[in-house]
Amino acid sequence: MDQLLRSGLRIGVLVLGLAVLMLPFQPRDSAEFVVTVLAAFVGGAFVLGVVLLTRSANPRLPKAVDAREKGNAYNKRSTGREQ
Repeated sequence: MDQLLRSGLRIGVLVLGLAVLMLPFQPRDSAEFVVTVLAAFVGGAFVLGVVLLTRSANPRLPKAVDAREKGNAYNKRSTGREQ
């Protein structure tokens, strides 16, 4: 599944990037401009969909807690007796 999502993201970025690169070179009153804008929207929506699907499939891990916040002093020098 990870490889499939990665491939989908690459395809979406390719479509979006090529459409955005071609957009300044299209005449504004032509059909090519409309098609390029639509391709940019489709590419952007595809990238957003893949990102949302990836986020929902892989929930975030809990934030690591620093040892100093817990009150444990792992970095203190050992004196040989408990404090």
